[in-house]
Amino acid sequence: MLQVIYWPPAQLRADSPLRRHREDDCRRLEAVIGAYGFRVPILALADGRIIDGHLRVAAATNLGLAEVPVILVDDLSDTQVRALRLALNRLGELAKWDVETLRAELAELQVLDVDLDALGFSEADLDHLLGQPSDDANEPPDPPATPVSRPGDLWRLGDHRLYIGDATDPESYARVLDGAEADMVWTDPPYNVAYSGKAGRIMNDDMSLQDFGDFLLRAFRHVYSALRPGGAIYVAHGGGINGMAFHRTFLEAGFRLSADLVWVKNVHVLSRGDYHHKHELILYGWRPGAPHRFFGGRRKATVEEIDHPAISRLSDDAICIDAGEDVLVIRGRDISIDMHPTTIIREAKPLANEDHPTTKPVPLIERHIRNSSRPGDLVLDPFGGSGSTLIAAHRQSRRARVIELDPKYGDVILLRWQREAAAPAVHAASGRSYEEVADAQ
Repeated sequence: MLQVIYWPPAQLRADSPLRRHREDDCRRLEAVIGAYGFRVPILALADGRIIDGHLRVAAATNLGLAEVPVILVDDLSDTQVRALRLALNRLGELAKWDVETLRAELAELQVLDVDLDALGFSEADLDHLLGQPSDDANEPPDPPATPVSRPGDLWRLGDHRLYIGDATDPESYARVLDGAEADMVWTDPPYNVAYSGKAGRIMNDDMSLQDFGDFLLRAFRHVYSALRPGGAIYVAHGGGINGMAFHRTFLEAGFRLSADLVWVKNVHVLSRGDYHHKHELILYGWRPGAPHRFFGGRRKATVEEIDHPAISRLSDDAICIDAGEDVLVIRGRDISIDMHPTTIIREAKPLANEDHPTTKPVPLIERHIRNSSRPGDLVLDPFGGSGSTLIAAHRQSRRARVIELDPKYGDVILLRWQREAAAPAVHAASGRSYEEVADAQ
C-alpha cells in the first residue's frame, strides 16, 4: 500500500525536469492550489529527488506552504525511475479534450459560481470556450432604412431589456431597470469626434468640450444612482482632450477610479498625429459604499491582450496584414505598407462596420463581465450602440439592461440579439414580435 508522508518543499529537489514550464503555468497552478488545496502528492526518492511534480513543488514554494504530500518510490531501480519519469511526462501529453463536453462543463460551473480562474485555463482559453464557436455576432447587422423602434419603446429580449431613450434622462433608467439595481456597468459612450458613416452621424458625438463634459456628467450621475454600491463600472473612451473630460466627469459623478485599462487593436486608426492610435482606453472603477466586487483573481493586467488574426478585413474591398509596427493594406490590386509608429496593445478589432465604427469586440467585454459579476447579475449599458454589451452578457448568462438613444441602432441591437439567440425580441407594450411590429408599420 502506498504511504503518503509530508515534507517541507525545501526538502525536495529538481532532478533534471523533462519539461520546461512558463511562469504563467506556475501562477495558474498556484490559483488552483489556493482554491482547492494541495491534492496530488509528489513522487520522489528518499534523497529528495523529484520524479513527478516539479511544477507542484515550485507552486507550493511560491505559496509558502509548510509541507506537501509525498509518496516515495524507492522500491524502483534507477532504470525504472528514469523510465517512469519519461512515461508520466509522455502520458500527460496524449489525452485530448472533448471540446464540446469541456465547454458544457465550464458553462455549468460558471452558473454554479465557480471561480473559473482557479481551473488553470488562460483568459484566451476561456474567451474561446465560453464564447460561441462562430463569432458572427461581432459583426453588427446593417440598420434598416426606416427604423422599426420608436423613442420610448421598451423591448424584451429573453432575460434582457432594451429601452429606446436618453441616457441623461432618469426616466430611461426607471423604465429599463424597473426598480432593480445594476450589479455592474459596461458602456461605450460617444467619443465626441463627429464621426459620420453611411448611416449618418452618431448622436451626441459633436459638441463643444464644455457641452460634452456636461453631457457625460448628467449621464454618469444617473448611472451612479442605478448601480449598486460596490458595483463595477467600465467606460470605454477616447484619448486626448476628450479623454480628460471622461476622467473628470467620472470622478465628479462619485465613482472610484481604479485603473485605465488599455485595449490593443489589431489595426490602427490613421490620423494627422505623429502617433496613430492603435489602442483605446477603458476607465475601470466602482461605486463606493460597499466592498467592490471582483472575481478575476490577482493576475489581471491593465493591458487587454486577446488573440487576434494576423490577417483581418478592413472593408469589403480591403484586407489588413499586421506585422507589428508595419501594416500591409491590400485594396484590389493596390498594396500599401504603413510603417507609422502606433500607441499599441492587443485584441482583435471587429470587422469593419461603417455604421458604428466604435464597435467593441465581444470577448473583451465578456472578460470584464466575468471579472466583475456573477451569472444572473444585471449588467447596465446606457449607451447601447451596436449591442456588444448585450451579446457579451447573454453569452455569460447575465441579464443586460440597455439604453440606446438612436432608434436605428436600437434596431441593430434587436436584430443582432435575434441572430445570436435565435429567438424573437418582443415589444413590451404590445406583446408583438419585432417582425410583427415591422409588418404593422
